[in-house]
Amino acid sequence: MNAPDTHQALTEGQTIQWYRVDRVLGRGGFGITYLATDNNLDHRVAIKEYLPASLVQRRADKSLWPVSEASELQYQEGLKRFLTEARTLVKFRHPNIVRVMAVFEANNTAYLVMEYEEGERFKESVTASGGIDEPRLKNLILSVIDGLDQVHQHGFIHRDIKPVNLIIRNDGSPVLLDFGATRVADGEGGGKHTSFVSVGYTPLEQYQEGENLSVGPWTDIYSLGATLYYAISGETPVSAVGRLAALVKKSPDPLVAATEIGHGRYSEEFLEAIDWALQFKIADRPQNLAEWRQAIQPSLAVRRTQAVRPKAAAARKLMAKDRATQQSPALRYLFAGVGIVLLGVASVIGYGYLENQSNQQEFTQLVENADSAFDEGNYLQSARPLYLRVLEAEPENSHAKQQLQRINALLESDIRAQLAKADYTAAEKLTSQYAEVEPQRAASLDAERQKLQQDSRDEARFVKVEQQIDAGEHNSALQALAQMEQDGLDQSRTAILESRVRAKIRQQQQRQKQLEQERLQREQSRMDTARRVEEANERQRQRRRDYQQYISSARWALQNDNIPSARKWLDSARSMQISDAALSELETRLQAAEEAEEKPLTSYEISYASGQFNALKRAVESKNRAAINELITPGSNKVRLFETLFDRYTQITVRVVDVEPQLNPKRVTAVLRIDKMALPNGDVVYPSASYRDSELAIERQRYSWSAINW
Repeated sequence: MNAPDTHQALTEGQTIQWYRVDRVLGRGGFGITYLATDNNLDHRVAIKEYLPASLVQRRADKSLWPVSEASELQYQEGLKRFLTEARTLVKFRHPNIVRVMAVFEANNTAYLVMEYEEGERFKESVTASGGIDEPRLKNLILSVIDGLDQVHQHGFIHRDIKPVNLIIRNDGSPVLLDFGATRVADGEGGGKHTSFVSVGYTPLEQYQEGENLSVGPWTDIYSLGATLYYAISGETPVSAVGRLAALVKKSPDPLVAATEIGHGRYSEEFLEAIDWALQFKIADRPQNLAEWRQAIQPSLAVRRTQAVRPKAAAARKLMAKDRATQQSPALRYLFAGVGIVLLGVASVIGYGYLENQSNQQEFTQLVENADSAFDEGNYLQSARPLYLRVLEAEPENSHAKQQLQRINALLESDIRAQLAKADYTAAEKLTSQYAEVEPQRAASLDAERQKLQQDSRDEARFVKVEQQIDAGEHNSALQALAQMEQDGLDQSRTAILESRVRAKIRQQQQRQKQLEQERLQREQSRMDTARRVEEANERQRQRRRDYQQYISSARWALQNDNIPSARKWLDSARSMQISDAALSELETRLQAAEEAEEKPLTSYEISYASGQFNALKRAVESKNRAAINELITPGSNKVRLFETLFDRYTQITVRVVDVEPQLNPKRVTAVLRIDKMALPNGDVVYPSASYRDSELAIERQRYSWSAINW
């Protein structure tokens, strides 16, 4: 019989709870993602099925079961973690991360229900457009950072960020997909977790966690940097393993820097931020998204640093030089004039020049004061009024216009940063200051703040309902959901929660029904007591008959040299606590036979057993199923495992080790060890300890040997 296909997906049209499977969207190391239809609300969703392919197989009833006892514990631990983390992810709400709507258990596994996002994959967008310009690319990645930061702040990391898991909606906004690989971040190495790798986008610590290789926010930052690297180059970055190999050989890093690939097409500041995220060592990368976000788009705090001041000073000197150049014709005119002709006219011209020179110095000082206020971060109270005075003196001054635009941009950036952190009080304060200079833009930002703040209050109501459901307060939860539906909150989510409540109520009703059935069963049990008393007398008579049968069976087994069977029957007779001469006589004969059994196996007998084991080894390596069946006892619990291995691997190399003779019972044991296996593509796989070794045993019978017990 062929082993079940461990990668078999659920069939199209199959229903899980109230979801109908439409088709497969994708497969991964942890499971399969389906496009499905919510039959209750008649809309499409994406469902992630927890399916670690190396640990489970799918049965005919579509349920998943571990392939071996060794994988049972690992599978259950992974399933428990999948459920725990999914129930946390369902509470996150951000426009740029896929919304997790529900999680449930079925088919001996778990399913994560997510909103189905339509749009163009980021990878396809890069390919189709031949690259994405810097402003749009920054806007996309900063939106994703804002959403992912919420996940990080709750102690989770994504672990599978790559271009195919990023969707660009039809309205141009990005959304990060596939949270099926998400897990709790740990600050220390050594945790036992399943590794998950996307070549080129996965840093080294995700290949093999251990000392100094803990996964954390820096892990997702590496993957985001790799995604940006793909956007500017059109190529997948060199894998972390390839970079490690070069490091071991003391060769240069094979990853070409983003500052080199994107030179001339993107700003140095942006390219340096990408290279920072792709640093090979954890300590050399940004440690959190806020730190990296400042590198991609510096905010007020960063722009106040000394690094900006030389640029500002250079701009001031250049502007002052331009102003002086513009005034130089007046100077030339003064010295080229009629000179000593009409001393009074010359005096007037000289006074006019001195007045212009003084105005020029005042203007230059005004610009310097404005730039100093800007560098110190005093934007609204000092810098902005001073730049407005510059424009009053020179309406076309480009430097003052540019600085005023930067002030507005910096204020908007800080407001959005506060909104991303859900610090609505700080955002409102900044917006009220911004309203003094840009009323319309401030009103738009304030409306956005009010919406996000209302969304936060709505989310608190949803969380409270979930707590009521968990606490069994079903009526209160239904009343709250009815009010939320009346208030116009998310109908899809309220419907899902209502379905959960009603499912809990049905479970409660079923429990009450079960309790009633148990009461009836207890009543029936009392009625049966009298009947059992009567039956006890019959059992006493049967006991004596059983004793006679055990004695007869023991005598027959001893006559046929079946020592273990004789001992079993004799022990059964003794357990009846009935002693007579027949029991004593059989005990004497059996002890004599057992002493004869204590003689060790001869070297010839051991050699014969080893030959049988080697015959099984050759049959396994040649995949000779008929020969295997002839050598082993029927119903071997290892046949199904090796049937699966035969179908999956082109070659299996095994050997027989630890051949040991045993005395009682007389048998020879050994271990059949799998050394390696070859895949159809030529890759070599080494088995895990859970199924590498198989125990073998062959027993010496009266006139022959038994088949191999495998």
